Amino acid sequence: MAGRRAAGARSSAGDPAGPCHSGGVPCRRARDPSRRLDPLRCRRYRLRVSVLRSRPSGLYLEWPCVEPSADTRRFRARRPPTVAPGPSRRLRAGIAGCSNPHSRRSRHRGVPVIRLVLSDLDATLIWRDDHVITPFALDAIRTLREAGVHFAPCTGRIYRDLPQMFAGDETACSTAVTSNGQLVYLDGELVEKVELDHDELVRVAAELAGVDDAYLVVEYGGEKVAVGADLAYVLAHPDNFWRVETAVPVVPDDPCYKANVRVVGSFGRCQEVAALLGSRLAALDFVCPMPGTPHIDITPHGFGKDHGGDFLMERLGLTPDEVCCFGDAENDLAVLRHYENSVAVANAVPVVRECARYHIGPADEESVARALLDIAEATSSGRMPSFMCDNGDGFD
Repeated sequence: MAGRRAAGARSSAGDPAGPCHSGGVPCRRARDPSRRLDPLRCRRYRLRVSVLRSRPSGLYLEWPCVEPSADTRRFRARRPPTVAPGPSRRLRAGIAGCSNPHSRRSRHRGVPVIRLVLSDLDATLIWRDDHVITPFALDAIRTLREAGVHFAPCTGRIYRDLPQMFAGDETACSTAVTSNGQLVYLDGELVEKVELDHDELVRVAAELAGVDDAYLVVEYGGEKVAVGADLAYVLAHPDNFWRVETAVPVVPDDPCYKANVRVVGSFGRCQEVAALLGSRLAALDFVCPMPGTPHIDITPHGFGKDHGGDFLMERLGLTPDEVCCFGDAENDLAVLRHYENSVAVANAVPVVRECARYHIGPADEESVARALLDIAEATSSGRMPSFMCDNGDGFD
């Protein structure tokens, strides 16, 4: 993750403490209670383990409490241990649990279950022309949450768009990965933000100055602003440039966490513009998030929704095998490649269908909502969902 953050200027808001920054780690090699663990053999935990000592009630791993840092914030034991009774910081090895208030026991007799769902919105969970979720899908999210599974929209849209898309139910979208992973919210609080480089946005605007049918759009405080474009031209194409009512000559100096390129023309033309910009501006990525719509998302190079997914996963004290993600378009590839439990809807673009491990029906048949209900039932029963048990075929 640190490599991806280097592509953009990262800052943190709220900075709630990450999960289990101090805790015991079970070590399968430690059979002899008097044996000292080799720190090099345990280097993946990023903590120096001291002597393993024997106690009548079991074996313990002990180390001093550590403060969260860039080196330790990604720490996560495979089986998060619980604190043994007593005032010391010894943690009993091999017992599931976590001090993080969001975390719940996530394994049933050693079998992983889904505890976090990351779902794209447009043409995945939400398919209606008005871009509003159906009552059936909203009820599925509520059922999922009642089963102890966290749900997070994982979208290129900004957070301000979500309440309307979720029919006014703000609790259903209070935890979210927005702006393709650049803005992350947990229970309605902004907990992570990654800024787009201002100089790179200036270069995008300069490249588009010679392109008649495309220009840059940046967002500040939820307002979309066209850069270097004639406002009359923008307003003349409301289908392509929704809710853009302001134009400025240059990129503003304010921090920007969301930027697009809008193209007046076909989706094929949109792909041409994205390829052109990508070949000239190596510090940024240009992806088409909505198949058929001439709209290009801009992100730092190598950066994607997986950044936000990992951020939430760690804050919730979970592991990658407890995460399930759904998608349909190019901007979903990063998260689908990152997590093993990746799911594509039938209407996804070919590269997404090839990337995903599991496949379900089309979005307009409520396939994602049905999958959420399957996950809720499976997690309550301590097993993986049935649509993941059909050798990657899912259900139709």
